[in-house]
Amino acid sequence: MKALVLTGKERVEMQEMPAPTPQAGEVLLRVLTAGICGSDIHGFLGHSPRRKPGLILGHEAVGVVAELGPGVKSLKTGQRVYVNPLISCGKCEACLSGRENCCANWRLLGMDRVHGAYAEYVAVPSLQLRAIPDGISDERAVWAEPLANIVHCFRISMSQKPKSMAILGAGTMGALGLTVAKARGIEKVLVVDKNEARLDAAKEIGVDVAINVDRENAKERIGSVDYVFDAVGVSPMRRLALEVCKRGGRIAFLGMGENETSLPFIDMIRNEQAIFTSFAYTPADFAESVRLIEAGDAPPDRWTEIRPLSQGQESFMKMAHNPGSTLKLLFNIGTSA
Repeated sequence: MKALVLTGKERVEMQEMPAPTPQAGEVLLRVLTAGICGSDIHGFLGHSPRRKPGLILGHEAVGVVAELGPGVKSLKTGQRVYVNPLISCGKCEACLSGRENCCANWRLLGMDRVHGAYAEYVAVPSLQLRAIPDGISDERAVWAEPLANIVHCFRISMSQKPKSMAILGAGTMGALGLTVAKARGIEKVLVVDKNEARLDAAKEIGVDVAINVDRENAKERIGSVDYVFDAVGVSPMRRLALEVCKRGGRIAFLGMGENETSLPFIDMIRNEQAIFTSFAYTPADFAESVRLIEAGDAPPDRWTEIRPLSQGQESFMKMAHNPGSTLKLLFNIGTSA
């Protein structure tokens, strides 16, 4: 099979690879569409020690069931399916309590030694798959995985609907957060970024205030809000989150730009700001993401760009260094026919 393989820092190449054989409980999927995630970009840039050369990246995917492994009876060949690429053990305390994203043994397609979806075929446990209705396009369905991150983050960090909200970062996660926030009827939503094209996209999605952090004083423009969602994860944005969150407000940290940041903990304690960290999603969150997509409430797919897998190198360079207004770049790998 043809596959896009990580071969070095800032380098991916098309190669011929053996197609996987589905094991017991697995399904062989013929991949239709796969998206570039921020974590794939981290691997491309050499910033992810769990993504090493020789690996097929990619976990945001939609496919068609090509072959059933032993024991699989819940699906049939020819079905189009959403892919939940976060595979937990299902046996530990976290999994049994419904917090599969906190499983100590979770695996992800396109990471460690598990080949991902930038290929003609990928093997996936059948429990990770959900059938796609005929009225949902491949390009829309592939948003289920990134959107599930927002569903999970908001579920654990919002006790009630805030009146005002600041979103730090207007990339994929920020735009998805904005889409969900507007669908939920949050009265005032502000977005901060330095990419003017992405801020323009946020304006079209319906943001109330768009702030270019390189040109304006974001702290003064935002003032004080009930809830802050940090989709970037670098020190200046984390500190800004604390500065604009009101006393007794809530902050959700999702972005993973940097591992360490110095924060004013005494101020945080005195202000009683509730801090939440959010990682990935549970199967229940993934199911809710699918429901939102099928209901038409998300995602912002107007800013999706589609390219063939053969343009993998140019596509990664674009998304890593000059994404412009593109919020999601998808690889068109196969057809459902």
